[in-house]
Amino acid sequence: MRDPAIVRASPDPVPSSPPRAARVDAVRELMGAADPASRALAAGIRRVARGQFQRAVEPLVDVAWPAVRGTPFYDKLRIGACDLYASAPYTALFCAANPPPMVRLATAVGGRLPLSLPTLARLGGGAITAFGRFGPQAPQRRIALIAAFIVCVDHALDHGMSDPPARRGERLEAVLAGRSPADSEVLALSRALAVEMGAGLRGEERASFERAMARVREWIRAEVRAMRGEVDPRGLGHRLAGVEGTIDGLLFPVERYASEATRRWMYDVSLFVQVLDDWFDWEADAKDLRPTPVTEGRWGFDDLAAAWRGSVEGLEALVRASGPRSDRYVALVREAFVAMMRDVMEAMAERPDA
Repeated sequence: MRDPAIVRASPDPVPSSPPRAARVDAVRELMGAADPASRALAAGIRRVARGQFQRAVEPLVDVAWPAVRGTPFYDKLRIGACDLYASAPYTALFCAANPPPMVRLATAVGGRLPLSLPTLARLGGGAITAFGRFGPQAPQRRIALIAAFIVCVDHALDHGMSDPPARRGERLEAVLAGRSPADSEVLALSRALAVEMGAGLRGEERASFERAMARVREWIRAEVRAMRGEVDPRGLGHRLAGVEGTIDGLLFPVERYASEATRRWMYDVSLFVQVLDDWFDWEADAKDLRPTPVTEGRWGFDDLAAAWRGSVEGLEALVRASGPRSDRYVALVREAFVAMMRDVMEAMAERPDA
């Protein structure tokens, strides 16, 4: 993770905010447009993520919070869970040295044969679709559950409780652990997702899950410190725990395929999304008097650009390190990533305040 390049030792005076439309246009120019030929792979990843969301998450919504359907937050839940968080572990499978058999075949063929980018994309899209349908279902189910859980916990902290910050964190942790009743719908859904995430785990899988949940608790406590206005000695507005904790949660179902380099790359992607979110929310955070690295002048557009380029370059390095890979294969994974992240960016730019 490249936080030394992102954090400034001492912030400049808080700058005025450029118009939001100008900020969005600057990000569009930074990210560029992905090669349309890569869309078949991106679509395959999204199709699998959305299918698992439908099977694993929607039944819990129907029990815990049926009224959320049709609301802006439900749109945010589906987009955040499927298009952002759940897509990351599936993308990482194409960078693994020893991926699942169906993905391994595609990476072996695509990494060695001089296939065109559209052909490679169809091959990769077919492979991930086959993995989604015929591969082990329990890890994929947990990816969907954890992805939705991250969105719900974030919403619960920011919008789902009226308690003072310190009490808010304690209450959320107690609900997730089953020590306190879930007395609101968002808390009920968060608790239901937490229970399902850990259901049936034994041995090392259980230990891995508990480590991931410990990082979630660190994230909640860091968010409380930020809400209370406590100074973060790292200059990150207490963002680091969320950047890393969410990724540790997402990776635990596919740890057998993920290297430490994969984890570091996903940290970089998570950091980019956090900087982007703060960049887009500049006015709202300033209005709410909630300090963030952007409103305090610690993160600016140059930092956002560095985070984006680092995530793209890190992905290319990860793919090349996973085995013999043709330049076309590296380009395919990169362009599919750009396509998916560009879609996420557009959704973040246009989303209502959920």
